[in-house]
Amino acid sequence: MSAVRDLSRISPRVYWLPPGKPDRPSLCAVVGEHGTLMLDGGASSAHARAFLDRLAAEGVAPPTATALTHSDWDHVFGAAEVNAPVVAHRLTAEDLVELAGTDWSDEALDARVAAGEHRLELAENIKEELGSQRDVPIALADITFEDALDLDLGGVDVHIEHVGGDHAPDSSVVYVEQDRVLFLGDSLYASTSGPERTLTTKLAFPLLDTVLSFDAELFVEGHTESVMSRTEIATLVDDFRRAGTLVDECVSSSGAVGRDRCSPGPNSISANRRATSCAT
Repeated sequence: MSAVRDLSRISPRVYWLPPGKPDRPSLCAVVGEHGTLMLDGGASSAHARAFLDRLAAEGVAPPTATALTHSDWDHVFGAAEVNAPVVAHRLTAEDLVELAGTDWSDEALDARVAAGEHRLELAENIKEELGSQRDVPIALADITFEDALDLDLGGVDVHIEHVGGDHAPDSSVVYVEQDRVLFLGDSLYASTSGPERTLTTKLAFPLLDTVLSFDAELFVEGHTESVMSRTEIATLVDDFRRAGTLVDECVSSSGAVGRDRCSPGPNSISANRRATSCAT
């Protein structure tokens, strides 16, 4: 189980807990006059509890709701510990129901890895995070939305928008308007559903446009160990576009059989993308 890193106040109304091992994502809390919104539920009850305890030590009121960016285990397994209404996109809400009926024992995880349904890394991370005595209560969605949802926490407005992407079709981002903070979850990361981690220009390019359309100055990603500035995210977007355009041009000239040869590889895109290739 991971040691919990320090809580930071990254803007007047937003607290951030950085990601950690084995696969704990960033967690945030948006603090308003009438409520506190937790962003993502954490990888386990222990992860969520550590975050809640640190918020309490800062004098922050307990979350009145938890907004989930998507349904990957490391973002939702801790939500039940928060004991607050869960806000989620419709697709995320559907996935939560499926997760609630899933067997998370070692035997079941190993069987799914053997069947190619899970990556070995995922199973190992779950085992390390949750330990051998494994109880996984899944908090189901109480509030769902289709395209977007706006919340007034009192003195701070929060906009939650479904954006999709390669990593997860249910991905949403959360924009804290007064503080100009955009919580991205894993939306800009690569797909993990196939044999390779890939980003596609078809999905990535429109998503990049959406991200830059927000008037944000600070950007928080699920597994990136620093808060990025707008300049840093713009540089990242340029890297994305340059690599993707090169792949498109190469595949177009050499055909689908040349896609592996055309892949820009891990050094062409920031390592923060957790990706190994781009594809059309």
